[in-house]
Parts: sequence; structure tokens; C-alpha cells
Amino acid sequence: MERARVRAGGVTPVVVAVATLAVVVGVSLGVLSVNSSLIALVVGVVVLLAGVMVRDPTIVPVLAVPATLVLTRVGGALSISDVVLALASVVSLLMLRGRGAVVLMPLVWAGIFYLATAIPTQLVNPYTANITEWVHEVFLILGSLIVGFVIGRENRARMALTIYLLACSGIGIAVIYVSLTTFAQTGEFAPVFLGDLNKNTTGGMLAIAAVIAFARPIWLRWSPGWSWAAVIVCSLGVVAAQSRQGLIGAIVGILIVSIRARPQTGRRVRIVWLAAIPGIVWVLSALTAQLQSDNQFNSAHQRVDWYTQSVQIWLTSPVFGVGMRWWYTDRFAGQYQAFQPPNAELEVLTTVGVFGLIGFFVMFAVAGWYLWKMDPVYGTVGFAVVATRFTQAQFDLYWVAGQASLLWIVAGICYGAKAMDDARRARGEPLSWELPPDRRKRRFPRSVAPRSRSVRSGTAV
Repeated sequence: MERARVRAGGVTPVVVAVATLAVVVGVSLGVLSVNSSLIALVVGVVVLLAGVMVRDPTIVPVLAVPATLVLTRVGGALSISDVVLALASVVSLLMLRGRGAVVLMPLVWAGIFYLATAIPTQLVNPYTANITEWVHEVFLILGSLIVGFVIGRENRARMALTIYLLACSGIGIAVIYVSLTTFAQTGEFAPVFLGDLNKNTTGGMLAIAAVIAFARPIWLRWSPGWSWAAVIVCSLGVVAAQSRQGLIGAIVGILIVSIRARPQTGRRVRIVWLAAIPGIVWVLSALTAQLQSDNQFNSAHQRVDWYTQSVQIWLTSPVFGVGMRWWYTDRFAGQYQAFQPPNAELEVLTTVGVFGLIGFFVMFAVAGWYLWKMDPVYGTVGFAVVATRFTQAQFDLYWVAGQASLLWIVAGICYGAKAMDDARRARGEPLSWELPPDRRKRRFPRSVAPRSRSVRSGTAV
């Protein structure tokens, strides 16, 4: 009886503290909902994630992957995906503790180099939106790499990317349905807009999902049937949305994956080279028709105008640029309409100048080099996703919340998955995706076993 009293006395303060915190949070959310229901929702989600994090900290980094699809703005400056990414970055840093993260350092240093080349424009163009975007890009690049690495190292890659692929498949089905419904009513295939998702944003999301599903890394343990279904749905979704840049990016990423033999079978999927031809023909014919059209406000003519205006704006400060997010200011009001350059290089040139463009190219070159020379079991999908996003950005915006982070999250996942498997090999433990030798021989007679590589140099040992 006395022991029960002591236990009750120890529990009571905890119960009181939890109850008090719940009341405070409830009242705060009630007050926030009066002024802004969206902010109240975001705060509520953050509180919920904090509670879940106590149970399983990896849930927060995992949710950062599907959160890249949620672009709803919070207060005008950041999106919900940004908020979740920031929280996931902090959690991932706490979980990192330096364990095996040295393998990620080439990509981290490449990101730091670009961010360093973007500092001079902060000094030359001091305004709030400029520094805000620089901090934003710190999370989009470095935070995403760390989040992805923790997801892969903690064996959560399958969960994170499966949720992402399911969400994109749902979006793809919705886009196809809307497109067919519109055609039935009007007799024409029109671009599809789903709420806050315009056709190019949707196309970019679905293109990366299609590339990941086609790559089907062996360590994700996806079945061929499920992967091919996702490839077909997401690819048709890109076409139904009429996102030309999304389709081009998907073609590039899928062709890159097809160059290398699949570890599961040792074979290359060459049929996609023929399947890519109709897509390329459609893009070229649609682009030619728009350029020859008298409609000076279609997307092709509008882009040509924006390219010209971007160059004129860049020439006002060619070395260091005119500052990040200049289109949110009135610096060029009266001269040009507010627009974000629909091309990665022109966007970087106008914001951070030639100095920053060098850093931008170095960042992608280093990332591409290390992902390509990485063991193909891990690096192929990362390289393909990075190439897909870079290709899309040649014809559309690059710094878009969610899409600008996902490629680095996937790159980090590849490094994290390899670090996890290397640690298991060092302990003599079987890998989660490896089949027993007899079963592997029956199912995959031409299987190519992944080569073990040294942690520092990445060379075969």
C-alpha cells in the first residue's frame, strides 16, 4: 500500500504537467483559429508531430518526403512542406550524431559551396526577402540531404518513398480522371489544374515518382507489378496534365536508369527507348505549334519574353545578381512585370549572378559525379532523380518549395541506405533485401551481386 502511494505521488506531477500542457495548447489553437485557421492547422500538425516524435523520431523525417507535395502557403513566405522540412532537419541533426555521415560530406560541401557563392548578393542587395530565401535554400539543400541520409540509415527509405509513390499515384489518377472528364464535356484535352497544383508542378512531382518507380532500387523491396503500375499511372498523369517539361524530365531520368543493368536481373530495360519517341514527338510538335501561333500569350511566347527580360535584369548586376526573390519586391516595377524566371540558369543568374551560377553548377556537378560513381545499387536512382529535376528546370522554375528539396532528399537516402548496408556487412549481418542464395539463384539466375565499396573513396574493395 505504501509503495502504491509513492508511485501515485510520482505520477501525479507528470499527469498535471501533461494536462496543463494540453490545456495551454488547446487554448492557443483556439485563439489562433480565430485569426487564421491555416496557421492553427499548421501549429496543430507541428504539435502532433512533436508528440509522435517522442514515440518514434524517424516519423518526422519520413513525413518530410510526402510533405513535399503540400505547397499550401503559410503566411505567404513559406509552404507547409517548408515547415515540415525545417522540423525534420532539426530532428535529423539530433539523430545524426556523426554515425557514418562522412560519406555524405562531398554533397554537403558542394551545397555549402553554392550557398557561400550566394552570400555576396546578400551584401550588395540588403533586403528581407533576400536573406529569407538564402536561409530557405539552406534547408532545401543541406537540410534535405541530412533528412534523406537519416531516412536511409534508419531503414525508413521503403516507408518514406512508398508513401510518396502512393500519394503521387493518387494525384496521377485524379489528373487522368479530370482530363478525361473535360474531354468528354468539351471534346478537347486541356491542361489540368488541381487546386494549388498547376500542370507543371503536377508534372514535376509525377515525373520524379515515375523515375523512382522505374528504377525500383532493390533495397526498397518493391514488387515489379506494383512498380510498373506506378510508372504507368504517373507517366499518364504527366501527359494528361500536359506538362511538357515534366515529360522531358521523366524521359531523361528513365533513360538514365535503363543504361545500367538492374541488380535484380542483370538486364537492361531497352523498350523504354522506343516508348520515349512518341513523348519527344509530342513535345516538339506542341512547342512548334505554339511558337507559330499568333497568340502571343501562350506559354511558349511568354517564356521567350521572360527569357529576354531575365537577361536584361541580370545585366543590371551581372557578377552578384540583383538578389533572391527580387520578383517579390517592387525593384523593377514599371519596367517589367513580376515573374520568376522559368529557367534554372537564368533564375540563378538574376538572383546571385555569375558568381552564384558557378557555385550552382559545381553543386550539381559534384552531386552527379559522386552519385554516378557510387555503387549502382544505390547511386543510380539518386543520379536519375537529380538529372530529372535539373532537366525540368531548364524549362520551368527551379526554386520551388518541395520540388527543390526532393531531389536532395533522395540523394541523401541513397547514401543513408548504403551506410546502413555497409554497417550490416561489417557486422556480418544479412541485408534486409537479400534473398537466401538458393532462392536468389532460382528467381534471378543472372543476378549481379552489389559490390562492397570503401566508405571514404567509394572505390571497390
